[in-house]
Amino acid sequence: MQFRPLPILSIVTIGALILLIGLGVWQLERREEKHALLAEIAHRMIAPAESVEALLIEEDTAAFRHATAEGVFENAKEAYVFAPRSDESGTHLGYKVVTPLRLTAGALIMVDRGWVPMEQRNPAARIKGQIETPVAIRGVLRPTVSPGMFTPDPNVVEHIWYVRDILGMAAALGLKPATSLYLEASTAAQGGPVPISDAPEIPDNHLQYAITWFALALVLVIIYFVFHHSRGRLRFGR
Repeated sequence: MQFRPLPILSIVTIGALILLIGLGVWQLERREEKHALLAEIAHRMIAPAESVEALLIEEDTAAFRHATAEGVFENAKEAYVFAPRSDESGTHLGYKVVTPLRLTAGALIMVDRGWVPMEQRNPAARIKGQIETPVAIRGVLRPTVSPGMFTPDPNVVEHIWYVRDILGMAAALGLKPATSLYLEASTAAQGGPVPISDAPEIPDNHLQYAITWFALALVLVIIYFVFHHSRGRLRFGR
């Protein structure tokens, strides 16, 4: 075999190859970290429920824990998250109702009380569910959701958002919650929103990404040698 590599092309190719392989290795490392996070979340979700106040002492480990809360809803400042639902009968337009809850101890948290159809977004259409007396509820603490690049802007006047952006809601409504976590309620109120538990949406695509980077590295090597062969700089045999 005779091989006469082009110097500049070889340097560029080696640099690109190091970068591609490095990105693939990085994705594998991220995959290990993600699996550790998923295992931690699974552990938290089977732990016994504790009061919100107790869990927020260690707020960094409170997300995805089952929690209990007692307090009074501040119904006048509820917000809505556009959330279509699909079932065997079709797609139904509606909203998640997010309401501030003034805890007995005085702190404020945001509660995702559940889903209502579009025609019941107006609180006047669900008076029985607008509880004014102290309540005791259960649910799961979840982290706030930051708007993405393509998330529509909220309609602050109508209190409508498109993700559960707790910090954005609080700022727009003049609230100061004790945490950016929100309580996704599992306790239903007669005439009120229907609690719906969403599975944690934590993508785990790092293996696919790693394979992609390694495949690109392999393709680059093949192109490199094919190019040299086409220029007569790589010959096999005598």
